[in-house]
Amino acid sequence: MTTQSNTGIRRATFDDLDAVVDITKANKHYWTPEVDGKEALARFLERNSNVFLVSDGESEILGFIVGSWDGARAIIHKISVRPDAHGQGVGTCLVESAIDEFKEMGAPTVGVTAADGAREGENDSTGFWNKAGFRLIPAKLMINFDIWDDEDEN
Repeated sequence: MTTQSNTGIRRATFDDLDAVVDITKANKHYWTPEVDGKEALARFLERNSNVFLVSDGESEILGFIVGSWDGARAIIHKISVRPDAHGQGVGTCLVESAIDEFKEMGAPTVGVTAADGAREGENDSTGFWNKAGFRLIPAKLMINFDIWDDEDEN
């Protein structure tokens, strides 16, 4: 795939986390600090089986992608590109680079959790993922947000 973006893709660092959170919030992709906040992203950086890449513009981060590999399958959890950089190939470059990283790790496939536009103000991202070579499968993502109880907090 050839893209129009003239950005560099590199591994994220702790210094990138403020910009990543800002991009997430600008795109209304920020769900909860436990998942999308700086501390959560910092933990993500600390694990070798994760891929966390950023796209560098001339002086700032244009976008990022995060995913993980469990030894059997790789999954992209989130991608977000600054609103003023949409349509410039940044997202495509990030996806291609993440796939390359997962291939090097030995992953046979890469999946994605993609927004379907069900929440107010959210865009359906399946068209982007189709263009990137991903196909819809009959699956649902289910999450338990209440895994900590009051006793765990003490």
